[in-house]
Formats: sequence, C-alpha cells, structure tokens
Amino acid sequence: MLNGHDHFTLTAEVNPPELPGTNHLGLQGTWEHVLVTDNVFGKIRVSPYAYGARLTHDLPGCDPTVVVSTRDRNILAIESEVRGAITNGVSSFLVVIGDSRPHVDHLADHEQITKHLRELQDRIPHRFEVGMPTRFRRSHLDARIDLGAQFFVAGPVVDAATVGPSLEALAREAGDPPVHIMVMPPFSPTWVDRAASIGAVPATHGLRSRVADLPKEDRRAFAWEHALETCAALEDHGAAGAVLVGISFDTLVREAAHRFLDPWKEAPHA
Repeated sequence: MLNGHDHFTLTAEVNPPELPGTNHLGLQGTWEHVLVTDNVFGKIRVSPYAYGARLTHDLPGCDPTVVVSTRDRNILAIESEVRGAITNGVSSFLVVIGDSRPHVDHLADHEQITKHLRELQDRIPHRFEVGMPTRFRRSHLDARIDLGAQFFVAGPVVDAATVGPSLEALAREAGDPPVHIMVMPPFSPTWVDRAASIGAVPATHGLRSRVADLPKEDRRAFAWEHALETCAALEDHGAAGAVLVGISFDTLVREAAHRFLDPWKEAPHA
C-alpha cells in the first residue's frame, strides 16, 4: 500500500495485456509494488481490477495499486469493480479522471468517486486505501487532502534538477499524506519532448543538451543512471517514493529490473 511505508518505495507502472494470459508471472522476483493502469489512451485491455486480483493470487510478494479511471463509468459500476478487487486481495486504489481519447460522452466526477470510496471504507471490513493524483501546487494538494485522499501521485519528472523546485512547490506540512512521484528516464531528446507533451515537468536545458550530445549507443545507459539520480533526489527531498512510468512490460521485468531496480536495492540507502 502506498500509504503504509516508512521507507522510500519504488513502484512500476504496468499496463495490463490486451488479452488474458500469464505475462504477469514475469513480475515474479522483480517489482514488489506496481501501479496497474486503466485502459490508457482509450486502448482496451484486460480489466485492471481483474489483473490486480491475478497479481494478488499468483504473486503474493507483489502489491498492486489499481487505477480507478472515472471517465466513462458511474458510481455503481466502479463500486462493483472495487468490491470485487478487494474480495480478491487488492487493497490500494488511485482515482483519476482518465484521458478522453477516444472521445467519451460522460466524464464521471472523480472527486465524488474519491469521497464515495472513502465512505465505503466504513462499510467494508477489508482494509484498503484511496489515493489521487496532484499537481505540484499546494492549493491543489490542499483541495485533495480535503476530499480525503490518503496518498498522492504527482509528475512525471524526467530531470533530477527539477525535483527540488517541484517538491518545494507542494509546501508539504507535517501530517500530509505521502506523495509519490512519477519518473521517466530520459532515453532520447524525442523521449524528453514526449514526456513534456503528456504533462511532465519540463526538463532543464542542461539535461536536454546532455542527452542530445551523447552518442546514441550511450543514451540508454545514461537514462537509467539519471533515473536513479532522480530517485535519490526525490528521497532526499522527502518524497514517499517513485513510480517508474512509460516503460513497456518486457522492459520493466528485464532491463529496468537489472539496470534500475537492482542497483537501487544494492545502494547504501536501500
């Protein structure tokens, strides 16, 4: 659960497969925390609630947080899915508006859903948590604390140099719920531009120039090293954890586990 750790937590964003299968078993022995997305960019995939349930059944050491996208669902449908996931051992939910690609005619009120799920906690004996995304702005964080969110996810960031100013903008206070920050490794100048286009904190000129000047064969190794530097900066500035986003499943369970997760665990702070 993203609200119950006393140490910096690494989480991987995972897209469920398009068709049922057993690819989730590839997470065995790698990521202990995953954020399961909900049909991002309108691409239909296996239900994140069902996928989260499979993780809890098949990989006892893997703790999923299921994204609850409210864009085209009503309260009854969402509550039914949440109840089913809780029954199957899922204990963490992140409520988001969701994208509108392709266009949908109805966007459910994510604030209403958050309050509804918080009230549901009093009626369900199983412990679960409800989180929300936040912008790097104190007023936005305050509004969502008032809604009852128990943890937050912000970002993404691609540049370690932007960590300090971004977290300072939250002006966090003692007793605030934990904030986890999405991190995207800067694989290439195009990748850095893409991150900014989907709402990431803009990278500094220094990072952009550094990536552009690197030989292409050296960029990937640098990107993983810089992502580790970004996580270290997040830990130093009091973030609760980092969520690695924008990475394919195969890359997560192979390359990222080897070049990002393992080095972090082996570092002195781990």
